[in-house]
Amino acid sequence: MVRVAWGAPGWVVAGRALHWPANQVRSTFLQYFENQGHHVVSSSPVVPWNDRTLTYVNAGMNQFKPVFLGEVERPCSRATSSQKCVRVGGKHNDLADVGTDTYHHTFFEMMGSWSFGDYFKEEACAMAWRLLTEVYQLPPSCLYVTYFKGDEELGLEADLEVKHIWRGIGVPEERILPFGMKDNFWEMGMFGPCGPCTEIHFDRLCRHYAGERVNLGVEDLIELWNIVFIQFERLQDGSLRNLGTHFVDTGMGLERITAVLNNKSSNYDTDLFMPIFSAIQRMSGRAAYSGGFSSDNQCLDTAYRVLADHARMVTVCLADGMFPQECYNLNHIIKRSLSIGCKHFGFTRGHGGLGELAGVVAETLGQAYPELVTQLPRITTVLQHEEEAFYDTQKDVSRGWKDLVLERPELASVTCYHVPRSVEGIEDMLPHLHRWKEQGNTLPGAAAHKLYATYGFSTALISELAQVYGLVVDEEGLEAAMEEARQRAREGQVKAYYGMEVNKDGRLLQDLHASNIPLTDDSAKYLYNTDSQGCYEFPPVKTNIQALVVDGSRVERVRGNANVGVILEATNFYHEAGGQDGDTGWLETNGAELRVNSVDNIGGYLIHWSTLECGEVAVGDTAVVRISEMPRMGCMRNHTATHLLNSVIKAITGVSCQTSSRVTPDYLLLQLHTYQTLTPSALTEAQHLIKSWIAQRCPIHRRTIGFQELLQEGSVTLVPGEVYPYFVHVISSRAQRDSAMQGGEAGYLESMEPCCGTHLLNTAHIGTFVIESVSKAGQSNTRIRGLCGEEAARAESNGAAALQKVKEWKRLVIEATSAGAKDRLLHLDQEIKEWHADVSASLLPHLARCFISQAVEDLARLLKKSIRVDANVEMANEVKDIMSRQPVGAIIHLVKTDFGTSKPKLRQATKIAKDRPVLLLVKTNGMVMARCTLPEDMAGQGASAQKWLSCVQESVGGSVETPPDKSSRLVANLRSPKLRPSILQEKLQEALQASSKYIEKFSIHAGESS
Repeated sequence: MVRVAWGAPGWVVAGRALHWPANQVRSTFLQYFENQGHHVVSSSPVVPWNDRTLTYVNAGMNQFKPVFLGEVERPCSRATSSQKCVRVGGKHNDLADVGTDTYHHTFFEMMGSWSFGDYFKEEACAMAWRLLTEVYQLPPSCLYVTYFKGDEELGLEADLEVKHIWRGIGVPEERILPFGMKDNFWEMGMFGPCGPCTEIHFDRLCRHYAGERVNLGVEDLIELWNIVFIQFERLQDGSLRNLGTHFVDTGMGLERITAVLNNKSSNYDTDLFMPIFSAIQRMSGRAAYSGGFSSDNQCLDTAYRVLADHARMVTVCLADGMFPQECYNLNHIIKRSLSIGCKHFGFTRGHGGLGELAGVVAETLGQAYPELVTQLPRITTVLQHEEEAFYDTQKDVSRGWKDLVLERPELASVTCYHVPRSVEGIEDMLPHLHRWKEQGNTLPGAAAHKLYATYGFSTALISELAQVYGLVVDEEGLEAAMEEARQRAREGQVKAYYGMEVNKDGRLLQDLHASNIPLTDDSAKYLYNTDSQGCYEFPPVKTNIQALVVDGSRVERVRGNANVGVILEATNFYHEAGGQDGDTGWLETNGAELRVNSVDNIGGYLIHWSTLECGEVAVGDTAVVRISEMPRMGCMRNHTATHLLNSVIKAITGVSCQTSSRVTPDYLLLQLHTYQTLTPSALTEAQHLIKSWIAQRCPIHRRTIGFQELLQEGSVTLVPGEVYPYFVHVISSRAQRDSAMQGGEAGYLESMEPCCGTHLLNTAHIGTFVIESVSKAGQSNTRIRGLCGEEAARAESNGAAALQKVKEWKRLVIEATSAGAKDRLLHLDQEIKEWHADVSASLLPHLARCFISQAVEDLARLLKKSIRVDANVEMANEVKDIMSRQPVGAIIHLVKTDFGTSKPKLRQATKIAKDRPVLLLVKTNGMVMARCTLPEDMAGQGASAQKWLSCVQESVGGSVETPPDKSSRLVANLRSPKLRPSILQEKLQEALQASSKYIEKFSIHAGESS
């Protein structure tokens, strides 16, 4: 193992700070640009809530992408921020390099500055140079700059303007270097804003000249700052479109500049990482971090770096609302971190782990990102749960994986044992390793994609696995295979979304755009109010018909008894979105009446799928639009109640994550993941809190704000994986927390969610609420079904009546048990079963249903015990009665008592006549059970218990068995299969006759056969 350390750089600047804490580096950057007229913008979360093309926010400009694309107004003309970024998966993926060098990280901070159509290249270069050389006081003689040299294939010219700007600033010609698309044309992702860039590089050794080492990926000469001139948008077909308005986007990694300013050879040697190393060393007792590297990347210091890096990423992601269950890469990083802690640092369950490291991360970053501190309880709760799950998995690792690691020890370091099909995937790739190594040590893109799509490996895990075998993943080939799969999925989604050939090949949407038909204005769906009695009023909308669609094509007019899609200028209909069912209703014109069955949104055009009841309808007609009010009211009640339920579950459990929801006129479904079991007491409390919220008659507010503004409000509830627009509707309500809820924020419950659905104006309008059912949805999710209003009241009424009936059943069972009324007990057993089956099919609250099921189970147990005791006593009495009436001879007896589901104790009954041959038969639950015993002297005459009972077997079936510790000559048992009631008695009579005939062969006189 060697320790990498650069020699003293050979420069000292008077007055330059000898130590730059990361917090000071960050604040200096922001203050500098604020003084240059830039607005300081808070970091957005690392969750890309409004961009489907990204898994994580991976650059400072992500939150400004809608501005660059002209989708929203610019928030200011100049901006600066320090943005939390994650690079795991996708185009920008640094996971494989983390820990193996001094500067790659999964989480990092990108300090940036932006111009939105204000200044451009000259000002951007000048400001960057002044900050580095005058404020941070880096020697100009250690700096190099690069510019875009052009690309003939794309028709892009060299950026000579930037070259001249740098020359004017005073950078020597030999330190201004040209590079191509790979290094000096910046793209955020596969699609989106992009443009040429210029970079500033720093020579750590401050040599006389080292320009040949720029962009070689070496650690002694590194890129510090990237200044992008956003002029283009990369379209999905790969072409570039000029944006018209030019923007500047600059970015400099905090970790890297902090290391440079402190004369450190590694980002890991700064105060961003060293406190985490100290915590790991203290928790583990291992040797302290020394900054060493090894050729196989297996040394302890590498493990230190990886664990510290991952602890930072995990803490930030969880603080920003991500959940491991909803993000495969985050889940993988957590498991990888726990595995490294276990393997290299000896961490065990409850002793050393990510939860404690998260606290250290919050201390180091909390000044800049206070959400890490406020969310720390939530973070530690999630990590404790993940740690428990990890150690449980470790305990139950499949035998197949263990065998594979014994055969292939190199796989011990790979953290893919938690992937269900990991063994299959690895065994699939092993036969090809030799060929891949001969073909350039490359894991082909198609093979990597098979691991991803077929066997469930993440891209990070594929890179990790390839690294074990000295392979490099063909990233371009993998991305091409993934894009092909995504394209197939998109085509399938388009077909499923548009359905009925409505928008086949996009022709209808293109046709509507080409005809300059404006998009449907559906803002009236939110225009409703209540009258003086509290009844909701939904004013009809008078509008014009813009287009008619029949069988996917536009028509000018339609006559009676036809199905037609109607596109209106304006509507108050809600189309299905956000989990809420769409509206139904009516359209009326002077000459026609149409029943609206459903509404679809196709590119902003709302198509009202209708049945023309009578008359004729034509494009241009004036129409009056009316929704069906009762279904809308049902959806509004249930949607508002869904928000309240989501809020109280989070308040009770501390951490919960909504994974999906469904809102219909009749019920609501909320599916979520929690880190605490939803016990009956928790559900009781949730139901109580919602009823209290309703009783407090709390107003429900709707407002429209920018999504970035929403993120600054700490109590907002977002759905992981959901993509939100730049401006969102926010639905909020607040209630006092009553005594049922201990602790909490200022004694209040609060619900705040971005939502496009329709909601009530006051919680009182819900009426009442019950949880109707709770079920598991997969391995880790819970699905809650709720009812509101009249349906909830009906369920509560049914539940109250059923609970009262349970009390009556208990009374009857206790009375019958005390009286020893066996027949009555048997009848009660059957009656309660039938009643429970009927009541289970009715509408009941979940908690009442659980109580009733438990009560019925308890009664059944009591009845079974009472019936069994009584039946066995009667059987014993019957044997005793025979013995008194027939003092000698064999006893062959069919017990009169039907045991039902009770277990007959035949062994005890035959012991009563242990000195005589006994064969007893009983009926139990449609079967026959029998036992026979013979005294020793009779067995000596040639009689056999097994042969005797075989006479019964021939009639009723089943098998004859002898207890393990007994002789087949002396004891035998029989259990028949179930017999039809119509033949049971006949078969028993046959068995009695055959067994009597068998025993009569012997000298002992046969006794009573009954």
